[in-house]
Amino acid sequence: MIKSTNEQDSKKTETGLRTVQRAIDILYCFTLEEQELSLTEIANKISLAKSTTTRLLSTLEQNNLVVKDPVTLKYRLGQGIYYLGHIAGKSIKIREIARPIMEQLRDKTRETVNLYMLERDSRVCVEQCEGLQSIRHMVKIGEKLPLWAGAGGKAILAYQSPAFQQQIFEQVPSKERLTQLKEELEKIKLQQCAASIDEREVGSAAVAAPIFNINGEVKACLSVSGPTNRFTSEVIEKYKLFVKEGAKAISEKLGYRE
Repeated sequence: MIKSTNEQDSKKTETGLRTVQRAIDILYCFTLEEQELSLTEIANKISLAKSTTTRLLSTLEQNNLVVKDPVTLKYRLGQGIYYLGHIAGKSIKIREIARPIMEQLRDKTRETVNLYMLERDSRVCVEQCEGLQSIRHMVKIGEKLPLWAGAGGKAILAYQSPAFQQQIFEQVPSKERLTQLKEELEKIKLQQCAASIDEREVGSAAVAAPIFNINGEVKACLSVSGPTNRFTSEVIEKYKLFVKEGAKAISEKLGYRE
């Protein structure tokens, strides 16, 4: 008798978990490209009968997680999802997310890894993993650096609005340097990566990649830096791949989807 009761409880648990997973599958049917879906489209996407899908959608609708358009009869994500997403966005801490990825990148390159964030017309180092070599490049936590010089600054600047970029362009000391910067920013957007050698300070080099937030904005970047003599062209190309991979991982954890 006890065994029979336990088996019944186990089956109920399995059924409950399956129902929860199906409801989650429905929510993940919606994308930026498909913001509204019909009952048939949702049922086909999750391979469920329309009757079962209808019951699940009804429950989700009661909890404001989906909304049904009375005219088109199509479903879209509801205010409940927006509210939960807002809470999640507030609770996500970029430094906590980035730290383990930065440590992996530091161990892989043995160079100093920095996390920079946009602050007004500058970038600020908010997190750092020191390089493992005796001679290494260092930036102070909290130190403000320009956006127009250095890989980290350019990786952020390339994704700002034209009006914002124009303000930064006024800080550039020479026309020649400004022309070069504008050309670089176009390439950075294409490659999603920036590099610099002896640019902000003689003897140091860096490679950086933009970090995208859930809205597709770039307010931060991931950077690897070290002495110029260790950053050969081959090393820079290799580090570009590593940094882009790390920045992408952080972006995804922040909710960004390409």
